[in-house]
Amino acid sequence: MTLEIIGLSKSYGTKRALDSVSMTLTPGVYGLLGPNGAGKSTLMNLIVGNLVPDEGKILFDGQDIYKMGASFRALLGYMPQQQGLYDTFTAKRFLYYMASLKGIKKSDAREQIARALRLVNLEGEENKRLSAFSGGMKQRILIAQAILGDPKVLVFDEPTAGLDPKERIRIRNLIAGIALERIVIIATHVVSDIEYIAKEVLLLKSGSLIAKEEPGRLLERLEGRVFELTVPEEKLAQVQAHYKVGNIAKVRQGVAVRVLTDVPPKEYSPRETAPMLEDVYLDCFGDEPEGEKVQVTA
Repeated sequence: MTLEIIGLSKSYGTKRALDSVSMTLTPGVYGLLGPNGAGKSTLMNLIVGNLVPDEGKILFDGQDIYKMGASFRALLGYMPQQQGLYDTFTAKRFLYYMASLKGIKKSDAREQIARALRLVNLEGEENKRLSAFSGGMKQRILIAQAILGDPKVLVFDEPTAGLDPKERIRIRNLIAGIALERIVIIATHVVSDIEYIAKEVLLLKSGSLIAKEEPGRLLERLEGRVFELTVPEEKLAQVQAHYKVGNIAKVRQGVAVRVLTDVPPKEYSPRETAPMLEDVYLDCFGDEPEGEKVQVTA
């Protein structure tokens, strides 16, 4: 099973949102990372058929997905970032409605809906109106509708937004489990969500694919470039001005700072440390405007 993206380009007026993006995806989890405006949403909307490319094509097992039409959509599961839910619906009614839209027979829908509710930890909540759901519960019901119909390609846009740490881990493990025989694309700003489950990481910048690598290979590039420093508070601004800073924490001796640099800051007695995927993000996108930097989460 393969999803081939070949020379995909899309513009909005004079802005080039995607520029000749090509890649081949096979079963497993792919983490899609990039700052706001990098082209992530455009790429996802092209894959799910909400947009048509200006150039290029997408093939599923060799067939053009736009020519496949409904037959490809039947193989697709999509969780959008925006929670456009029907607040007057109960969770069960919403899932039956989505099952109907996907063409799932009513006789099959009951079992599939029960399984989906169990997987996203919403058993016992199926008769509650969606208006009474918390933000995290709404995220989980959106994941539940995406996995109805046994899709072969799943696209998740910020699947763990609004979830507490325990639920984030549960959803990560769920996604990793269902990806064994499916192609799963996760767009996220929470890098830790995909660090341990992604088969490969896709890095988008200004509409171009700048890397498609296993997480371990990306981390190897940063060996010998990530350091931890302990500096007096009055020196923090100076460190931030000269180095890419990934983390800051108050400690008894002053401020602990994690920096990414080619030249060790010897004046601060640096301690080399193992790189993380957040450091890869910082290395690739650290020059982006402040409002578009990655959300660093413990």
